[in-house]
Amino acid sequence: MHKLDVAFCDTNETYGERFATYLMEHKAKEFTVHLFREPELFLQKIKSEKYDLVILGSGFLELGEQAELLEMAILILSENMPKQLAEDNTYLQPGKKRTVIFKYQPMEMILHEIMAVTGGKKTGKEIFTDRFGKLEIIGVYSPIRHEMQMPFSMVLSSILAKQRRVLYINLMQSTGFLKLFDSQAEYDMGDLVLRLRKGIIESGQFLRNVYEMGDFSYVAPFRNPEQLGEFQMNDYLQLLEYLEENTEFDTVVFDLGTGVYSIAVFLEHCSSIYCPVKEGYFYECQKEEFVHYLELAKKGELFKRLQFVNLPFTAKGIRGGGNMLEQLIWSEFGDYIREYLAGDVYGEI
Repeated sequence: MHKLDVAFCDTNETYGERFATYLMEHKAKEFTVHLFREPELFLQKIKSEKYDLVILGSGFLELGEQAELLEMAILILSENMPKQLAEDNTYLQPGKKRTVIFKYQPMEMILHEIMAVTGGKKTGKEIFTDRFGKLEIIGVYSPIRHEMQMPFSMVLSSILAKQRRVLYINLMQSTGFLKLFDSQAEYDMGDLVLRLRKGIIESGQFLRNVYEMGDFSYVAPFRNPEQLGEFQMNDYLQLLEYLEENTEFDTVVFDLGTGVYSIAVFLEHCSSIYCPVKEGYFYECQKEEFVHYLELAKKGELFKRLQFVNLPFTAKGIRGGGNMLEQLIWSEFGDYIREYLAGDVYGEI
């Protein structure tokens, strides 16, 4: 199994060891890290070795040209906070192999840049362009607007990601996602959709809109609910087509909410649909109304894909602090979802 070979070069011994240790502890299955503290040794090594990525820190910044000539992707760690760049300079341009980022920022953000620069390569996964038309689309939609829909989808994505390359996309209004999951995402669905509409997005540009959480990837939700309201079927299909043709993802989990226009048409493209519900007359009335809507929309074929999942949980006990996703996964709530997916709990229409 091939891992990405990363050459990390920095004369700051403490920073270099911490950086390399972080990668080895959190991304050991994806990266092999080669640590260099002396420029001379690095220059000697690249005469015979080629790395998937070269990260240049203190004492190595002037060596970028040599690595670029050897056709290696380069990430430069600058000790100066870069000024806000114009859009044309924010992303990698064709023919350029060097990207400059701020050195002293959260490791999650640096890992995000690493994945963008390397084209999002993963080990043990076949390139998705070799499997055109095999993208599995999973929809999650609660006709009763269950408050635990998003936590359900996040745990579902995490479970599926043990065996698949999963991308999670939230198309709901005012979810609190960024604060709940302590996301540092700079770009969101609004940025991604805008670039897809312009038809100017390339691999590096796309991957800068994609972030990692646990074992799966995600695109941050629309910050502006008006942009979500403008998200149309053409945008949806264009996004799916791009994912099929240009990425390694084999599964997309969509969290769908009331902000999506003509929900039945969106669900029509999903191979399976999870519908979180609750017991009780009040909720049964909402569920029946949703079923009636599908019948009126002549989407009766969706019934065989619907799985009404009874979630007897509330968000009352959720507290801030710590890793929210891990809390959900290893809670009674997470156990319930694992049992359901294993076939021990059954939802009925």
